[in-house]
Amino acid sequence: MVTLFTVRALLLVAALVVVGVAAMPANAGDDKKKDPPKLPPLDSKEWKALGDKGLKVWDVKEGKGDAAKAGAMVTIHYTGWTLDGKEFDSSVRRGEPTTFMLGDLIKGWQEGIPGMKDGGVRRLMIPSDLGYGDRGSPPDIPGKATLVFEIELIRGWGLPAVDAKEWKEVKDSGGLKTWDVKEGKGEAIKDGAEVTIHYTGWTLDGKIFDSSVTRGEPAQFPLKNLIKGWQVGVPGMKPGGVRRLSIPYQLAYGEAGRPPTIPAKATLIFEIEAFENKK
Repeated sequence: MVTLFTVRALLLVAALVVVGVAAMPANAGDDKKKDPPKLPPLDSKEWKALGDKGLKVWDVKEGKGDAAKAGAMVTIHYTGWTLDGKEFDSSVRRGEPTTFMLGDLIKGWQEGIPGMKDGGVRRLMIPSDLGYGDRGSPPDIPGKATLVFEIELIRGWGLPAVDAKEWKEVKDSGGLKTWDVKEGKGEAIKDGAEVTIHYTGWTLDGKIFDSSVTRGEPAQFPLKNLIKGWQVGVPGMKPGGVRRLSIPYQLAYGEAGRPPTIPAKATLIFEIEAFENKK
C-alpha cells in the first residue's frame, strides 16, 4: 500500500510548507476503497495540448461551480502511471482523497488542474520537463519519464463570496459576520470550550494563509486562547456543523497583522468544521 509519505514524495516539488488551513468536504472521508482507473489510451483524439510546453489534457467529465485557480488548495482523487502502464501512485486505491496546495506540486499539475470545477475529472499527460525531469523520482519514476494522471477534483478551496447574502452580522460583536453552511447535531459549543476542528483561513485577496486540511488532521484548541473573532464566532456550533466567519481586523490581528502571512488591518475569512465539543 502506498503511504501518505510516498504520495508527498512523489508529488511535491519541495517539502510541503503550509501555515495552517479549512475543513474537508463533508463527504470527502466517506470514500470507500475501489479499483483505480486504468491507463487511458495514449493515442486518443481526446487529448488536447495545453500551452506550448508539451502538456496535454483530456476532460472526461465537466464539474460544476467556480473553476479552480492557479495556486489554489485542492482536494482530489488521482491515479498516476508511467507510459508502460505501471501505476506508481493512487489515492483511489487507498480510498481517501488528498489535499494539496497547487503551488507545491510539479509544474504539470500547477498548469493542468486550474480550470477544473468541483466534481470534474481530467486526465493529464505530463512531459518530463513539467514532471520530475532528467533524474525522475527513483525507484518508481525513471528519468525523463512522461507521466499520465487521472484526477477528480472533489473541491477547489476558493475564497467564499464575501458579498453573499448568507452572511449575517452578529449583534454587538464589533463587525463579526457568520455564515452557517451546515447545521451540526448534538450539544452546542459553549464559550471558552476546548474544540476539535478543521479550518481554513483566507485573506480577502483569496490567499490561503493557514489550513488544518493540508496537514491531514483536525486541530484542537481552547477557545479562550484564540483571536476574539473565534471566541465569539465558534460558540453555538454543533459537531458536524460547518460555519464561515468574516472577522474584521479589530477582532483578529489588529493594526499590525501577523507578517508575513497576515497583513496589517486584514479582514480574515475562515471556514470551520466542528468535530467535537470538549467542556
